[in-house]
Amino acid sequence: MNRYLLIFGIILLIPGLIAVDFALAFGPASWAISQKEFWGTPISNFVFWIGLAHAGTFFSAILLVLGARFQHRIALIAEFSTLASLVIAGTFPLIHLGIPSRFDAMIPFGNVRTFLINPESPLTWDFVAILAYTTASTLFLLLHLLKTKFSTLESFRRPMAWILFPLVLWVHTIVSLDFAVTFVPEWQGAYFPLYFISGALFSGIALVQILLELLKRRVRRIESLLITFSWAMLSFWIWEALTKNIWHPEILVFGFLIPQLLWIPSLRERSMVRASAALAVIISLWWERILLVQKNPLDWTWVDIGLLSFGIGLFCVLFALLRIFTQKFFAKALDEESAEELPKNLFAKRPFFFSILLGVFCAAGFATYFICNASAFPILRIVPFLLPIAALVAIVSLSGIAAWKIFSKSKVIVSFIAIFCALVSASAWIYRGHETAYDEDYIQVKAEKTQTVRSEREAEKLFNARCASCHGKDGKFNKKFVREYYPLPQKLSRERIDSLGVDSLSQVILNGRNYMQAFRGRVSESEANALVMHLKKLAEKNAEAK
Repeated sequence: MNRYLLIFGIILLIPGLIAVDFALAFGPASWAISQKEFWGTPISNFVFWIGLAHAGTFFSAILLVLGARFQHRIALIAEFSTLASLVIAGTFPLIHLGIPSRFDAMIPFGNVRTFLINPESPLTWDFVAILAYTTASTLFLLLHLLKTKFSTLESFRRPMAWILFPLVLWVHTIVSLDFAVTFVPEWQGAYFPLYFISGALFSGIALVQILLELLKRRVRRIESLLITFSWAMLSFWIWEALTKNIWHPEILVFGFLIPQLLWIPSLRERSMVRASAALAVIISLWWERILLVQKNPLDWTWVDIGLLSFGIGLFCVLFALLRIFTQKFFAKALDEESAEELPKNLFAKRPFFFSILLGVFCAAGFATYFICNASAFPILRIVPFLLPIAALVAIVSLSGIAAWKIFSKSKVIVSFIAIFCALVSASAWIYRGHETAYDEDYIQVKAEKTQTVRSEREAEKLFNARCASCHGKDGKFNKKFVREYYPLPQKLSRERIDSLGVDSLSQVILNGRNYMQAFRGRVSESEANALVMHLKKLAEKNAEAK
């Protein structure tokens, strides 16, 4: 199965990578996007894949904490799916950001670089949450694999699961706040976090069900959970229909009615029916995320389809590679999937409490530092960072204690010194910031004649590809997008453009100024002049419309 899944994933991944490359090269104008909310398919796919990632934590950590007897039979599969889904989910905010090479600027360093990260930004919330969740899931998976060779590690699984338990709930709560903090009425409501968490678990359980069918295995509890969560989601969908007039019959058909086929014993015994019911759930939850972000119908481009292909293909490749890696180096871990005995109920109490205290101390230190360096911001704005930071420190320290018990002390010390040096080097690189100008070698700007803008239509296309992400297609700014990360630029009214002149504004485009990034090497001088003239026409239209 691993080989076929890997081949299928590569087939889907190739066009997906082409779409991602095109999206990064041409920016947000390359995919379907609403100029009002400025959220498109990258955000929809991010929310969908981060939801799928909850399956692993649910089965391997939460059910482990709750003492469910069947969880060990599917824990490893679920953990693989979590790690693969998290990697995919983390790529979509970078695509949405438009400049993935600047991802480090989302790290909440306060104002140490004279560049104050917006603590209210969902981008920074998501970055810290995904970083903590991915690191914790990776270490939890390693602990699961290594315990087959070092039995003493069994006592660390439940402590780490207790840390993952609130973290996974917090992560999707933060994702729901991405929507709730906006001014869109449909996205308001205190029920949103619970709604997102339920939808995430529903889709994650469906994903595990499909993987079990591919592996020709059956766990009846998963089928029962699908039915249970379908009724839970129905209550939310009815609530939205009654209170917000949001009603999508196709979601009810795929997300609720089809899973009810599992009530019929003769159908439930068929593998194809079980897989189809789970696939219907995933389709409904994906479509729900699309409709949630894109409230108004948008004209999709081939990039939108390509991003979907990218996600599915990369998941298949990563899941297959994880299975192959485990079969080669930790075959015993796969054997335990069919075992009926539960592991011994061991719990490393002292390392657990020490790690928790260390995590709380670091989170409190972060809050104190940030408040002292950016005292103008209310403390509530940094609350979304605190639990991910505390959980990240706690799980890393708990993993360090576990490593201390099974490896030689010298190896552990050398490893920690190497990690510390790497973190210091990375921090120094982040602290220094970036050069204003881009240094990429773009072949298309080497010949000036090939970059001459010959019509207003070409200037408009160039403006939409290079400038609309911040300034908006109408020149009035995409305020929501800009406020997520950058301060609002100055309004380029007709009077201001006339006072600055075409030549001066062209140099700003080419060389950058303040938060305006330099585009030399990405656009030619004739293109810069054409962009200024197009912006001038937009300013004139906006002035006449007043």
